[in-house]
Amino acid sequence: MNTLISVLVITIFLIANGLIIKKFHKKQDSFEEYAVGGRSFPWILSLFGFLGAFYVGSLYTGSIGYSSSFGVYAQFSAVYAVGTTLTMYIMARPVWKWGKEYNLETNADYAELRYDSKPFGLFIGITTFLFWVPWLIIEMQTLGYLVSAATYGAVPFNLGLFIISAFVLIYSFLGGMRAGTIGDLFQGIFFTFVGSATVIYLLYKVYGGVTPMFEMMAEQLPDHLIINEKFGLWAWSSAIITGTFGGMMNPGIFNRLYMSDSVKSAKKAALVVPIIGSIFVILVMWLALGGSLLDGYPKDPQEGGFWIAKTYGGPVVLGLMGIFALSASMSTISAMSTTSSIIIGKHFTSQKLSRDQKLKYSKLFTLAIGLLCMAIATMDLPMVTTITLYVYECLVQVAPALLLGMYWKRANKYGAAVGTITGMVIVLLKEPFPWLITWANGVSAGLLGLAVNLILFVTISLVTPKPSHVNELFNVLDTRATIRNGKKTASVS
Repeated sequence: MNTLISVLVITIFLIANGLIIKKFHKKQDSFEEYAVGGRSFPWILSLFGFLGAFYVGSLYTGSIGYSSSFGVYAQFSAVYAVGTTLTMYIMARPVWKWGKEYNLETNADYAELRYDSKPFGLFIGITTFLFWVPWLIIEMQTLGYLVSAATYGAVPFNLGLFIISAFVLIYSFLGGMRAGTIGDLFQGIFFTFVGSATVIYLLYKVYGGVTPMFEMMAEQLPDHLIINEKFGLWAWSSAIITGTFGGMMNPGIFNRLYMSDSVKSAKKAALVVPIIGSIFVILVMWLALGGSLLDGYPKDPQEGGFWIAKTYGGPVVLGLMGIFALSASMSTISAMSTTSSIIIGKHFTSQKLSRDQKLKYSKLFTLAIGLLCMAIATMDLPMVTTITLYVYECLVQVAPALLLGMYWKRANKYGAAVGTITGMVIVLLKEPFPWLITWANGVSAGLLGLAVNLILFVTISLVTPKPSHVNELFNVLDTRATIRNGKKTASVS
């Protein structure tokens, strides 16, 4: 009976999700519509689109496992969620305005435009795609965990992974970014608002509240409440810095900015997203913080969230916990599969193809990328948070070129290319050559690479010729008019 209740809760959610996406479906008759939703989304859709692209279902598995195993150290993800506010906010205006003016649809488009270099644009497109794809695999793996856990093991890991992933890939294939963002809205409401209420309920049910939980931790497991010497402040700070900038460099964030109907909508969403996200993340982390002190807590800490829901909430709460993780994972999978297919379909197919032909290929790539990642997700993987830190350390290396290029006219393709490549090489060499970073007292390879990257980027840009095309680009940013649904309105700086 318990299994039936949990399965029923999840099934109702999936049916409702599908019906809502179908109701607001719009024919994908152009590449722009498929890639960026026709640049027509109001701030509320942009808000949940950002949540879907950034906040992930592995919060309920890998992050919960980290929190119960390593204490407050794991809460770096909640801290850098706040840091993303500034990053996303300063990106909003230049990315949206250049996107509208020059019909940009990917991060590769932006890099090519800003640095007047097609090779550099292709380099940014392919490297960020390759560094981002592990997230897609991780989220599919999360689906397998959550479906199996939420159904008391009745649905095997691989079967649950396949069913839910296929559901997401189908609506992404048919509806592009619009279907994904409508799904994000429905799913986001569940995993943020309903999810937060449920986690608060469990905090009181398990520990008697937040204060009693921290008192119990202080008495029985005080090392979990400090950044102890095993990690160090530099390692913690490195994780926060690379997460703050690296998370905003994933290709999906650029697409979400392009989709907004105005600069104002993009900025408004950018301000609200981290507030909602950080509150939600910290609540989930707190739920798992004292998990290791509970009798019967699973040996695999990644199963801790579902164990708490099942043990203290019963089948309905377990089903809800499954929905929350399912919602976050589905949103992320949709954003990643569609964005990745757009990058490949637009930039890595023959330039002789028309945009309509590229649209067809992009839709097919949505399925192809998804199926390949589904196959990989059935394999054993390391703890997911470790993988994501490695991903962010690589992604953050594009931050100097992409962020400073929005405001510094002197930045050129030579500095951008040398700095970015050097930073990535440092990160990728940290495993075969650990001595590259062991001297740094806990500073991560990502942060060291970022420092070298930034120095090279600025120095080379200063000693090489200033790009001649940038004045035109920055004149566009100085224009005091923007477009909202085809009509000129006052611009918001």
